Amino acid sequence: MTAEGPGLEGIATAIGAAWAHEMVHALRSQEREVIGAWPGTISEAKMRVLVHLNHLLDLDVLADLARVATVAARREWLSVAERDPEI
Repeated sequence: MTAEGPGLEGIATAIGAAWAHEMVHALRSQEREVIGAWPGTISEAKMRVLVHLNHLLDLDVLADLARVATVAARREWLSVAERDPEI
């Protein structure tokens, strides 16, 4: 990551957590269960990071921030998701 990376990691973590909360809220508002593994993708994470930061990033930095956002989203998701009964 670049010198500005550590501050951006915190932002990416917040982006990921908000993403998970949005997904959980959307499912619950449709009276669907939150079950199983995190459904988000790295491509979606990259788009969310780009939209929230609203400026161009080095591709390596973007990839790193997308991973941070995905890990945060997965962690939040798993804190509320039920175990998939089929696994």
